[in-house]
Amino acid sequence: MTEAEPIAALPPRKSQATAWLVAVLLLLSVLPYANTLQNGFVYDDNNEVLTNPYIRSFARIADIFSTRILAHLGARGATNYYRPIGILGFLICYKLFGLLPYGFHLANIVLNALVVCVLFGLTHQLFQDEWLAFAAAVMFALHPIHTESVAWVSGVTDLDLALFYAGAFWFFLASARPEGKRSEWMQLGMVASFALALLSKEQAVTLPVAAMIYEHAYRGDRVATTLQQKMSRYGALWLLVVAYVLFRIRFFGAFAPVQLTRDVSWYQAILSAFPLAGLYVWKMVWPFHLIAFYPFHKSQSLLDARVWAGAAILGLCAAAFTALWKRDRRVSFGLIWFIVNIAPVLNSRWLGPNVFTERYLYLPSMGLCWVAAWGVKEIWMSFQARPRGWRISFAIFLGAVAAVGFARIVIRNRDWRDDETYYRVTLADVPEAASLRLNLGAVYWNRGLPVAAEREWKLALVATPQSAQLLNNLGLVCVARKENDRAIEYFRQAMRLRPNNTDAHLNLGRLYEGAGKTDEAELQLRAAVALAPLSVGARNELGEFYLHAEKLTMAEAQFHASAATIPNGEAFDALGLIADRLGDRAAAERDFRQAVDLDGFDFTARFGLGAELAAEGRNTEAAEQYRAGLSADPGDQQAQAALARLTANSSHGNPSNP
Repeated sequence: MTEAEPIAALPPRKSQATAWLVAVLLLLSVLPYANTLQNGFVYDDNNEVLTNPYIRSFARIADIFSTRILAHLGARGATNYYRPIGILGFLICYKLFGLLPYGFHLANIVLNALVVCVLFGLTHQLFQDEWLAFAAAVMFALHPIHTESVAWVSGVTDLDLALFYAGAFWFFLASARPEGKRSEWMQLGMVASFALALLSKEQAVTLPVAAMIYEHAYRGDRVATTLQQKMSRYGALWLLVVAYVLFRIRFFGAFAPVQLTRDVSWYQAILSAFPLAGLYVWKMVWPFHLIAFYPFHKSQSLLDARVWAGAAILGLCAAAFTALWKRDRRVSFGLIWFIVNIAPVLNSRWLGPNVFTERYLYLPSMGLCWVAAWGVKEIWMSFQARPRGWRISFAIFLGAVAAVGFARIVIRNRDWRDDETYYRVTLADVPEAASLRLNLGAVYWNRGLPVAAEREWKLALVATPQSAQLLNNLGLVCVARKENDRAIEYFRQAMRLRPNNTDAHLNLGRLYEGAGKTDEAELQLRAAVALAPLSVGARNELGEFYLHAEKLTMAEAQFHASAATIPNGEAFDALGLIADRLGDRAAAERDFRQAVDLDGFDFTARFGLGAELAAEGRNTEAAEQYRAGLSADPGDQQAQAALARLTANSSHGNPSNP
């Protein structure tokens, strides 16, 4: 059967054997990651899931597909990244599991298993060798380099990309028909899958390059087909890329409007690409010292030894490509696949602080798995003429390697257990990672450990003295110590470094409000809301300010906007209080009930609801609400007195509703 021919139906026995192979692959792709179900939300998960209003309602789908990732953070969330499929997946997970982390981790495990199965099918289609396809898929499933993509909820974008990218290429391979013809149904599947890949991650734009190279240099009927016939098989991919780029320009002003690494020139980026490429190849070969954050040190001169080391590794890859081209041309395409898909992440100007990241290898590694699987097969076949012990020894060796990979994945999954574990483990390897130290300080601060938080923030400030977020956080420390003048200077310094720093405006507004400087406070709080209109915290803070100033209508508008963004008890509690003050008991009851529905232990809502019910003469219901509230806050004397009055009235025979 040639590559240009459709695949015939498999005989029953062959089909059954294939089903068993797929079953084994499913086990190998699921079992190593089973313990991630115990993990929580970590690092970027907090912004992409916990505080993301777009994942709370299907009414937000239009926003998901028309904005960049983290757009809900306002100016603070400005990035290059457009990942609507990942956010849509979070929305589906939220509807199924709420904010329970295990549901999101389960989704990652399922997606990883699907990727492994698609890789098996794609490899079989590419090489027409089921056992080589099985070996490549096993290597992919048990390679520890993939741990970050699967164990970290926010790593789902790499899973989405790999699933749809590999699927699109599979459709592309299967679309060829004899005499240069093509299957329109396969072409439709290719286009649909590629569209989903583009909406998963920007790296998908490389697919037309890979398809074009394969069509002209590797396809079995490349000699017999005309240029027009070849282009007809992959031309739709290029058209889709053009449409995608135009879409990005239309909605975001440019394909990549934000340069995240600002201190890297083009010359330095080109030099730095060599050590980055070398490191990616090395991590595939030796995936044992794996960390979640690799410090980036740009290369500035041709005399940099890292540049030459990276060039040497690329030279070895070129030599391997030449040898494979002569020995088995199709296998050399694995190196093409790797280089084409790793190339976009070698541009250090467009990447964030962690320029080198293991998860970027998830899709490119498929190509090296093809090469490695072919190598294993060649070694196995070379033992045919040797005593049986050679094959047994080699099989034991392969089993040991697989077991080590399995164990390494299971152990490393624990690094994503929770925020503190993630930051502490990573900082033990990379103490100079200031951004992670900043986040670890935030973990301590939220746990009521200000001394530990300040220690981490000051250590981070030594490495990054111009960090607006660190200066803002140190301002919070000063506020806690009543050092208000120093806190104001920290907040203002943070705003000078980054005028769109929402947190600095918000914290300065709080400080001014506490000092009685209402005009200055309102100015800062309004600025925070303007910078991040979807920030629940900023909306609630400004709403509280207006509520204290008895500007009820203005306060109500802020709390309504907050609750519409993400339903939250603080907003509904305030709305209930405002409705009560305005004499609208029905609205007050409705708002307090919504707060109770969100959190049954919200004693503020319970007491407010009890008061509304009591005012309507529904004493039995009111007493139930007061009792529920007192179980959460037993020391509230006003609630105790109200419950006592209701109980006394009931004992004297006053009417009440059942």
